[in-house]
Amino acid sequence: MAINVPTPKGVGVYSRKGYYQNVVIYQGKYRRGLCQMNSNLGVRGFAILIALVFLIADCSSAASALAPDNQENFHETHSLTHVEPILIDGLPPLMCGEDLCDRPLRMNLRGDMPAAEKDGWWLAYGPDLDWNGMDDRLQRVIAGFDSISPTAIVAEDGKKTVAIVVDYAWHPTEKEVTELQAVLLSHGWIGTASGAWFDQPESIDSIVVDKVPVSALMDIYHLTGVVVIEMQNVMVPTNDIAGKATRAMPSEVYAETAYERGYTGDGVVIAVLDTGVDNEHRSLNDFDDQDDRKRADFNYDHSNKFAFFSKKTN
Repeated sequence: MAINVPTPKGVGVYSRKGYYQNVVIYQGKYRRGLCQMNSNLGVRGFAILIALVFLIADCSSAASALAPDNQENFHETHSLTHVEPILIDGLPPLMCGEDLCDRPLRMNLRGDMPAAEKDGWWLAYGPDLDWNGMDDRLQRVIAGFDSISPTAIVAEDGKKTVAIVVDYAWHPTEKEVTELQAVLLSHGWIGTASGAWFDQPESIDSIVVDKVPVSALMDIYHLTGVVVIEMQNVMVPTNDIAGKATRAMPSEVYAETAYERGYTGDGVVIAVLDTGVDNEHRSLNDFDDQDDRKRADFNYDHSNKFAFFSKKTN
């Protein structure tokens, strides 16, 4: 008994998804026809028929996976660089002119370029709910929110500037530095000579810059190799809610000292471990604020020491 099962719209005949949807249609639409089949077929024969249907479907799926059209679709999928944006409630979308910006996949960008950080770290960057590489806080600034940068000035676009970290898929070279500076200057960036900060750390694949005009953000976003634009975090002191000072010994000034709480140190062993000092570390010989060369009047011959001190309190 031959049954012609129609294919649902948008479902391939040879796809596994299409097969299971066809089975559902088969079970619903042709249930009556199956019940009227010759009873001589029996339960065993019907089970064999179902097994053959599954076998044919598996073979069809395998053949479909090897088909030239599917191979082309596979390569097209893996060659994509941008996809549709993710829209988040309460977060202004990133706009490219009058349209929503496509979301960059930011994969397979590094190649053989040298880098200081692990490849792909940017895919787990936190303040990026729509996963497009633009810090959500900067998206709000682009949409009209005020910048909270402590070093902000009013730029030529009439908005307060932002302080950012431009992250690259590889360690930025002179080429990336030149391109970034060109974009900044084209938007009226005041430059380092007028007090702006522009730094390239050695330990991360980024360039740190402040007093950036908001109008420059999208041009920076589209520079080759840029994977994330971060907003520099603003550290805010919270002394108004800081815990009150506590003295260990009884005090006439501070209440609830450690002694009053029962912490006297009786029976506690205190150990002080000191690995010594790196005499040649540049942070310790640059006392004149001019350079980090070795001082001619300093003795560097003393080797570092490891000290251990232990005392049992009374």
